[in-house]
Amino acid sequence: MSNQIQVTKDYIDRLHPLSVVKDAAIGDHFINKFVAMYRVPREQAVAFHEREKDNFIKRITDSEDLSACTPMSIFLAYMQVGGWQLSFEGGPQSDVYLIPGNRNVAPKGQPDKWIKEVVAQPTPYGEKKIRIQNGQIKDAAKPIIVYECDDYEEFTDDIGNVRVTWKKGNRGDKPVIVGSFIRIEKPDGSFEIKTFDMGDVAKWKASSENKNSKWDAAAGRKLPGKANALYTSNSGQIDKLFFEGKTLKHAFKLYPKVVNSPKLPDAFVPVASDAIRQGFDVSEFTEAEYVPEEDLSQSEQSDFDVALEEAHNTEPIQTKTFAGIDTSDEPEF
Repeated sequence: MSNQIQVTKDYIDRLHPLSVVKDAAIGDHFINKFVAMYRVPREQAVAFHEREKDNFIKRITDSEDLSACTPMSIFLAYMQVGGWQLSFEGGPQSDVYLIPGNRNVAPKGQPDKWIKEVVAQPTPYGEKKIRIQNGQIKDAAKPIIVYECDDYEEFTDDIGNVRVTWKKGNRGDKPVIVGSFIRIEKPDGSFEIKTFDMGDVAKWKASSENKNSKWDAAAGRKLPGKANALYTSNSGQIDKLFFEGKTLKHAFKLYPKVVNSPKLPDAFVPVASDAIRQGFDVSEFTEAEYVPEEDLSQSEQSDFDVALEEAHNTEPIQTKTFAGIDTSDEPEF
Protein backbone atom coordinates (compact mmCIF):
# COMPACT_ATOMS: atom_id res chain seq x y z
CA MET A 1 0.00 0.00 0.00
CA SER A 2 1.28 3.45 -0.89
CA ASN A 3 2.10 5.82 1.96
CA GLN A 4 1.66 8.85 -0.31
CA ILE A 5 -0.69 11.46 1.12
CA GLN A 6 -3.56 12.38 -1.21
CA VAL A 7 -3.77 16.14 -1.72
CA THR A 8 -7.53 16.56 -1.49
CA LYS A 9 -9.70 19.60 -0.89
CA ASP A 10 -10.27 18.55 2.71
CA TYR A 11 -6.54 18.08 3.20
CA ILE A 12 -5.78 21.57 1.85
CA ASP A 13 -8.57 23.24 3.83
CA ARG A 14 -7.15 21.86 7.10
CA LEU A 15 -3.80 23.57 6.53
CA HIS A 16 -2.85 26.96 7.93
CA PRO A 17 -2.55 29.50 5.08
CA LEU A 18 1.16 30.01 5.77
CA SER A 19 1.76 26.24 5.75
CA VAL A 20 0.29 25.47 2.33
CA VAL A 21 3.42 25.70 0.18
CA LYS A 22 5.63 24.41 3.02
CA ASP A 23 3.61 21.19 3.16
CA ALA A 24 5.62 18.18 1.95
CA ALA A 25 2.68 16.51 0.19
CA ILE A 26 1.82 19.67 -1.72
CA GLY A 27 5.49 20.12 -2.59
CA ASP A 28 5.63 16.59 -4.03
CA HIS A 29 2.42 17.24 -5.93
CA PHE A 30 3.85 20.45 -7.43
CA ILE A 31 7.11 18.74 -8.41
CA ASN A 32 5.37 15.74 -9.98
CA LYS A 33 3.09 17.98 -12.03
CA PHE A 34 6.03 20.13 -13.15
CA VAL A 35 8.01 17.07 -14.28
CA ALA A 36 5.03 15.60 -16.13
CA MET A 37 4.08 18.87 -17.81
CA TYR A 38 7.50 20.10 -18.91
CA ARG A 39 9.42 16.81 -19.24
CA VAL A 40 12.33 18.08 -17.17
CA PRO A 41 14.60 16.16 -14.76
CA ARG A 42 13.16 15.89 -11.26
CA GLU A 43 16.16 17.79 -9.88
CA GLN A 44 15.22 20.79 -12.02
CA ALA A 45 11.62 20.68 -10.82
CA VAL A 46 12.77 20.41 -7.19
CA ALA A 47 15.07 23.42 -7.62
CA PHE A 48 12.23 25.46 -9.18
CA HIS A 49 9.86 24.52 -6.35
CA GLU A 50 12.36 25.31 -3.58
CA ARG A 51 13.20 28.69 -5.08
CA GLU A 52 9.61 29.71 -5.74
CA LYS A 53 8.38 28.34 -2.42
CA ASP A 54 10.71 30.78 -0.65
CA ASN A 55 9.66 33.66 -2.92
CA PHE A 56 5.99 32.83 -2.41
CA ILE A 57 6.30 32.61 1.38
CA LYS A 58 8.00 36.00 1.45
CA ARG A 59 5.23 37.56 -0.62
CA ILE A 60 2.56 36.02 1.62
CA THR A 61 4.18 36.93 4.93
CA ASP A 62 4.84 40.52 3.80
CA SER A 63 1.08 41.14 3.57
CA GLU A 64 -1.42 40.61 6.37
CA ASP A 65 -4.21 40.38 3.80
CA LEU A 66 -2.44 37.68 1.76
CA SER A 67 -1.60 35.64 4.85
CA ALA A 68 -5.30 35.64 5.82
CA CYS A 69 -6.50 34.15 2.51
CA THR A 70 -8.07 30.70 2.30
CA PRO A 71 -5.67 27.75 1.96
CA MET A 72 -7.43 26.62 -1.23
CA SER A 73 -6.99 29.98 -2.97
CA ILE A 74 -3.32 30.03 -1.93
CA PHE A 75 -2.86 26.51 -3.30
CA LEU A 76 -4.50 27.37 -6.63
CA ALA A 77 -2.45 30.56 -7.00
CA TYR A 78 0.77 28.67 -6.37
CA MET A 79 -0.07 25.91 -8.84
CA GLN A 80 -1.28 28.39 -11.45
CA VAL A 81 1.96 30.36 -11.44
CA GLY A 82 3.96 27.14 -11.56
CA GLY A 83 2.06 26.27 -14.71
CA TRP A 84 3.12 29.59 -16.24
CA GLN A 85 6.77 28.97 -15.23
CA LEU A 86 6.87 32.45 -13.73
CA SER A 87 8.52 33.62 -10.52
CA PHE A 88 6.98 34.92 -7.30
CA GLU A 89 10.00 37.13 -6.67
CA GLY A 90 8.81 40.62 -5.71
CA GLY A 91 9.96 44.03 -6.84
CA PRO A 92 8.82 46.76 -9.25
CA GLN A 93 9.07 44.39 -12.25
CA SER A 94 7.75 41.21 -10.68
CA ASP A 95 6.24 38.46 -12.85
CA VAL A 96 3.04 37.98 -10.89
CA TYR A 97 0.39 39.96 -9.06
CA LEU A 98 -0.93 38.27 -5.93
CA ILE A 99 -4.14 40.15 -5.30
CA PRO A 100 -5.99 39.54 -2.02
CA GLY A 101 -9.67 40.33 -1.90
CA ASN A 102 -12.93 39.66 -0.14
CA ARG A 103 -15.73 37.62 -1.71
CA ASN A 104 -19.29 37.08 -0.57
CA VAL A 105 -20.09 33.38 -0.88
CA ALA A 106 -23.55 33.46 0.72
CA PRO A 107 -26.42 32.16 -1.46
CA LYS A 108 -28.81 34.82 -2.74
CA GLY A 109 -31.22 35.94 -0.04
CA GLN A 110 -28.99 34.76 2.79
CA PRO A 111 -26.89 36.91 5.15
CA ASP A 112 -23.53 37.92 3.75
CA LYS A 113 -20.67 35.49 4.27
CA TRP A 114 -17.34 36.99 3.32
CA ILE A 115 -14.13 35.06 2.79
CA LYS A 116 -10.68 36.32 1.87
CA GLU A 117 -9.07 34.84 -1.25
CA VAL A 118 -6.00 35.48 -3.39
CA VAL A 119 -6.01 35.58 -7.18
CA ALA A 120 -2.79 35.29 -9.23
CA GLN A 121 -2.42 37.34 -12.41
CA PRO A 122 0.62 37.76 -14.69
CA THR A 123 2.03 41.28 -14.58
CA PRO A 124 2.98 42.91 -17.89
CA TYR A 125 6.53 41.66 -17.21
CA GLY A 126 5.28 38.13 -16.61
CA GLU A 127 3.26 38.31 -19.81
CA LYS A 128 6.40 39.41 -21.66
CA LYS A 129 8.24 36.31 -20.37
CA ILE A 130 5.42 34.04 -21.51
CA ARG A 131 5.43 35.57 -25.00
CA ILE A 132 9.20 35.06 -25.23
CA GLN A 133 8.89 31.45 -23.99
CA ASN A 134 6.29 30.77 -26.67
CA GLY A 135 8.40 32.29 -29.44
CA GLN A 136 5.92 35.06 -30.21
CA ILE A 137 8.52 37.77 -29.65
CA LYS A 138 12.28 37.77 -29.24
CA ASP A 139 12.33 40.56 -26.65
CA ALA A 140 10.69 43.79 -25.58
CA ALA A 141 12.87 46.69 -24.48
CA LYS A 142 12.28 48.70 -21.33
CA PRO A 143 9.46 51.19 -21.94
CA ILE A 144 10.61 54.78 -22.35
CA ILE A 145 8.61 57.54 -20.68
CA VAL A 146 8.68 60.75 -22.72
CA TYR A 147 8.69 64.18 -21.07
CA GLU A 148 7.77 67.59 -22.44
CA CYS A 149 11.41 68.68 -22.35
CA ASP A 150 12.65 65.72 -24.41
CA ASP A 151 13.51 65.90 -28.09
CA TYR A 152 10.92 63.47 -29.46
CA GLU A 153 9.35 62.85 -32.84
CA GLU A 154 7.09 60.14 -34.26
CA PHE A 155 7.09 59.33 -37.97
CA THR A 156 6.49 56.47 -40.40
CA ASP A 157 9.18 54.90 -42.55
CA ASP A 158 8.93 54.15 -46.28
CA ILE A 159 6.80 51.06 -45.72
CA GLY A 160 4.48 52.56 -43.10
CA ASN A 161 6.09 51.35 -39.89
CA VAL A 162 5.92 53.66 -36.88
CA ARG A 163 9.33 54.96 -35.86
CA VAL A 164 10.55 57.51 -33.32
CA THR A 165 13.55 59.67 -32.62
CA TRP A 166 14.13 60.51 -28.97
CA LYS A 167 16.75 62.29 -26.92
CA LYS A 168 16.45 62.86 -23.20
CA GLY A 169 16.08 66.51 -22.25
CA ASN A 170 16.85 68.46 -19.10
CA ARG A 171 14.15 67.10 -16.83
CA GLY A 172 14.41 69.56 -13.94
CA ASP A 173 12.45 69.18 -10.69
CA LYS A 174 8.91 68.72 -12.03
CA PRO A 175 9.06 67.26 -15.54
CA VAL A 176 5.78 66.88 -17.38
CA ILE A 177 5.00 63.46 -18.85
CA VAL A 178 3.61 63.54 -22.41
CA GLY A 179 3.78 59.93 -23.56
CA SER A 180 5.72 56.68 -23.86
CA PHE A 181 7.05 54.22 -26.40
CA ILE A 182 8.47 50.71 -26.51
CA ARG A 183 10.45 48.64 -29.02
CA ILE A 184 9.37 45.02 -29.58
CA GLU A 185 11.76 42.66 -31.36
CA LYS A 186 10.33 39.86 -33.49
CA PRO A 187 11.85 36.37 -33.93
CA ASP A 188 12.60 37.14 -37.60
CA GLY A 189 14.84 40.08 -36.65
CA SER A 190 12.32 42.82 -37.45
CA PHE A 191 10.95 45.18 -34.82
CA GLU A 192 8.02 47.47 -34.19
CA ILE A 193 7.48 50.57 -32.09
CA LYS A 194 4.35 51.10 -30.02
CA THR A 195 3.62 54.65 -28.84
CA PHE A 196 1.14 56.05 -26.33
CA ASP A 197 0.13 59.59 -25.40
CA MET A 198 -1.88 61.23 -22.65
CA GLY A 199 -5.08 60.56 -24.57
CA ASP A 200 -4.40 56.86 -24.08
CA VAL A 201 -3.74 57.43 -20.38
CA ALA A 202 -7.07 59.27 -20.10
CA LYS A 203 -8.88 56.28 -21.66
CA TRP A 204 -7.19 53.85 -19.27
CA LYS A 205 -8.10 56.07 -16.33
CA ALA A 206 -11.75 56.26 -17.47
CA SER A 207 -11.86 52.47 -17.77
CA SER A 208 -10.51 52.16 -14.24
CA GLU A 209 -13.12 54.62 -12.95
CA ASN A 210 -15.90 52.71 -14.70
CA LYS A 211 -14.79 49.37 -13.34
CA ASN A 212 -14.64 50.74 -9.81
CA SER A 213 -18.13 52.28 -10.00
CA LYS A 214 -20.83 50.95 -7.70
CA TRP A 215 -24.53 50.36 -8.09
CA ASP A 216 -26.79 52.37 -5.78
CA ALA A 217 -29.91 50.24 -5.46
CA ALA A 218 -31.86 52.98 -3.66
CA ALA A 219 -31.10 55.56 -6.34
CA GLY A 220 -31.35 53.04 -9.15
CA ARG A 221 -28.17 54.23 -10.78
CA LYS A 222 -24.46 53.68 -10.96
CA LEU A 223 -22.29 55.84 -8.73
CA PRO A 224 -19.01 57.11 -10.22
CA GLY A 225 -15.96 55.15 -9.20
CA LYS A 226 -12.41 56.22 -8.45
CA ALA A 227 -9.57 55.29 -10.77
CA ASN A 228 -6.45 53.57 -9.48
CA ALA A 229 -4.61 56.17 -7.40
CA LEU A 230 -1.43 55.64 -9.43
CA TYR A 231 -2.98 57.58 -12.31
CA THR A 232 -2.50 60.81 -10.33
CA SER A 233 0.03 59.93 -7.61
CA ASN A 234 2.97 61.63 -9.37
CA SER A 235 2.11 65.25 -8.47
CA GLY A 236 -1.15 64.87 -10.37
CA GLN A 237 0.42 62.82 -13.15
CA ILE A 238 0.57 59.09 -13.76
CA ASP A 239 3.20 57.24 -11.73
CA LYS A 240 6.29 56.56 -13.88
CA LEU A 241 6.66 52.84 -13.05
CA PHE A 242 2.92 52.34 -13.41
CA PHE A 243 3.05 54.00 -16.85
CA GLU A 244 5.93 51.72 -17.86
CA GLY A 245 3.88 48.66 -16.95
CA LYS A 246 0.83 50.03 -18.77
CA THR A 247 2.93 50.69 -21.86
CA LEU A 248 4.19 47.11 -21.89
CA LYS A 249 0.70 45.70 -21.25
CA HIS A 250 -1.01 47.69 -23.99
CA ALA A 251 1.80 47.12 -26.48
CA PHE A 252 0.61 43.51 -26.66
CA LYS A 253 -3.10 44.29 -27.01
CA LEU A 254 -3.24 43.34 -30.70
CA TYR A 255 -1.04 40.27 -30.31
CA PRO A 256 -2.57 36.78 -30.14
CA LYS A 257 -3.38 35.80 -26.58
CA VAL A 258 -0.89 33.36 -25.07
CA VAL A 259 -2.38 32.89 -21.62
CA ASN A 260 -5.82 33.19 -20.09
CA SER A 261 -5.29 34.09 -16.46
CA PRO A 262 -8.10 33.37 -14.00
CA LYS A 263 -10.76 36.06 -14.08
CA LEU A 264 -11.51 37.91 -10.89
CA PRO A 265 -14.44 36.00 -9.37
CA ASP A 266 -17.87 37.63 -9.21
CA ALA A 267 -18.31 39.70 -6.05
CA PHE A 268 -14.53 39.68 -5.51
CA VAL A 269 -13.37 43.03 -4.14
CA PRO A 270 -9.57 43.51 -4.30
CA VAL A 271 -7.90 45.00 -1.23
CA ALA A 272 -7.19 48.51 -2.51
CA SER A 273 -3.95 49.14 -0.62
CA ASP A 274 -2.37 45.89 -1.80
CA ALA A 275 -3.55 46.40 -5.38
CA ILE A 276 -2.07 49.89 -5.53
CA ARG A 277 1.18 48.79 -3.92
CA GLN A 278 1.63 46.13 -6.60
CA GLY A 279 0.54 48.42 -9.45
CA PHE A 280 -2.54 46.28 -10.19
CA ASP A 281 -5.35 47.95 -12.12
CA VAL A 282 -8.55 45.92 -12.09
CA SER A 283 -9.68 47.36 -15.44
CA GLU A 284 -6.82 45.52 -17.16
CA PHE A 285 -8.03 42.08 -16.15
CA THR A 286 -11.81 42.20 -16.33
CA GLU A 287 -14.20 43.59 -18.89
CA ALA A 288 -15.14 47.23 -18.32
CA GLU A 289 -18.80 46.35 -18.84
CA TYR A 290 -21.00 47.23 -15.86
CA VAL A 291 -23.28 44.59 -14.35
CA PRO A 292 -25.74 45.64 -11.60
CA GLU A 293 -25.28 43.75 -8.36
CA GLU A 294 -28.75 42.25 -8.45
CA ASP A 295 -27.98 40.66 -11.83
CA LEU A 296 -24.89 38.85 -10.62
CA SER A 297 -25.59 35.13 -10.32
CA GLN A 298 -25.17 33.78 -6.82
CA SER A 299 -23.67 30.29 -6.87
CA GLU A 300 -24.54 27.71 -4.26
CA GLN A 301 -21.41 25.73 -5.07
CA SER A 302 -18.67 25.21 -2.54
CA ASP A 303 -15.54 27.35 -2.66
CA PHE A 304 -13.74 24.41 -4.22
CA ASP A 305 -16.33 23.98 -6.97
CA VAL A 306 -16.16 27.67 -7.79
CA ALA A 307 -12.37 27.54 -8.01
CA LEU A 308 -12.56 24.38 -10.08
CA GLU A 309 -15.05 25.90 -12.51
CA GLU A 310 -12.94 29.04 -12.82
CA ALA A 311 -9.94 26.92 -13.66
CA HIS A 312 -11.75 24.89 -16.32
CA ASN A 313 -13.09 28.04 -17.97
CA THR A 314 -9.73 29.78 -18.14
CA GLU A 315 -7.38 27.14 -19.54
CA PRO A 316 -4.47 28.90 -21.32
CA ILE A 317 -4.36 28.76 -25.09
CA GLN A 318 -0.65 28.16 -25.61
CA THR A 319 0.79 27.90 -22.12
CA LYS A 320 0.27 25.17 -19.57
CA THR A 321 -1.26 25.06 -16.11
CA PHE A 322 -1.33 22.29 -13.60
CA ALA A 323 -3.28 21.77 -10.46
CA GLY A 324 -4.86 18.47 -11.37
CA ILE A 325 -5.11 15.71 -8.80
CA ASP A 326 -6.30 12.23 -9.62
CA THR A 327 -9.23 11.70 -7.27
CA SER A 328 -12.69 13.07 -7.99
CA ASP A 329 -12.93 15.44 -5.02
CA GLU A 330 -9.70 17.25 -5.75
CA PRO A 331 -8.97 20.43 -7.77
CA GLU A 332 -8.11 19.79 -11.40
CA PHE A 333 -7.46 22.18 -14.26
